[in-house]
Amino acid sequence: MPFRRKEGRADRNRTSRVGGLLCLAVITFLLPGCGIGPTVLGRDRLDYQTALSESWKQQILQNLVRIRYADAPVFLEVTSIISQYQVGAQLNAGTSLNNPPWSHQEQFSGSAAYSDKPTLTYMPMTGEKFARSLFMPISPATIVSLVQAGWPVDMTLRLTCASVNGIRNRAQGPAMARAGDPEFEELLAAFRRIQLDGTIATRIEKKGVVETAFVIISQETSKQSQVDEARVRELLGLDPNAKELRLVYGVVASGKTELAMQTRSMSQLLLELAGCIDVPAEHVASGKTYPNPKEKDALAFIRIHSGVIKPSEAFAEVQYRGHWFWIDDGDFASKRMLTLMMMFFSLVEPGGGAGAPIVTVNAG
Repeated sequence: MPFRRKEGRADRNRTSRVGGLLCLAVITFLLPGCGIGPTVLGRDRLDYQTALSESWKQQILQNLVRIRYADAPVFLEVTSIISQYQVGAQLNAGTSLNNPPWSHQEQFSGSAAYSDKPTLTYMPMTGEKFARSLFMPISPATIVSLVQAGWPVDMTLRLTCASVNGIRNRAQGPAMARAGDPEFEELLAAFRRIQLDGTIATRIEKKGVVETAFVIISQETSKQSQVDEARVRELLGLDPNAKELRLVYGVVASGKTELAMQTRSMSQLLLELAGCIDVPAEHVASGKTYPNPKEKDALAFIRIHSGVIKPSEAFAEVQYRGHWFWIDDGDFASKRMLTLMMMFFSLVEPGGGAGAPIVTVNAG
């Protein structure tokens, strides 16, 4: 009989230890949940930032493909992101003791739950403000501001300008395809060398709601920049001694101190880039889209590939009509051009001023 008593106590001690360990495990799970807000801040911020960037690239790329197939572009703007986390746990404990046969019973149980419930709000870009932003020419001051911020002037003007002081840029849209004036590429090359020399700046004057931009030419230039500036003035018909040029929108300047830019609209930019897509030959043969250029153009704005197999390394990729369309991750020039398009969409505010997405994280 003493032997049975000893065995009963050992069983009770072992059961108590098991129950204690179970309690400790549940409590250990609960304690980190008390600080869930601070712990998820860094992760959520980067995750949503990456997701928004990737979705923007895919949305622009897909709309370029849609335009190439004569589909209407559709844009959705993310207006708010609400992410709510819930952590719950439950611990049950019980014990019973019957003295006659020295029986002892303990019961421990625990449960825990974790959930993440994000809520995203989208707003279609429609209406008069969207149409006006999509079809109105981009302001010359906006273009010059991008150049002043460090974007290559030759790439920016080749995409956004139809002409500068009457010198015409080429166009490759399906309805307005034309060859550009040979002086235009010469002009861009000279502008680029001047930009690299840092001898051109801009100044913006604002009177009420009217903004006037001026291009300022520095007098402290290298010999090469002096040659380039003289050639630029000659091509554009500018006053050789003017230190400041007034920037205006138009086809032809009204004087020798004006720099007239006939800029393109966002819809024209989309058409120009859509013309660079390498569409499948069978889609051209069936009349779904217009043909690719016969020869690869070294001055193509962007290179968008197509195929039936999903690419392994892509900067941006979308699937459309059973084919994949993508920009190669190793094509820096094309990646930069897509990023420039994202910049233009931010500058012209096609959503009518809906503002940046608001991210709300309820971590209670």
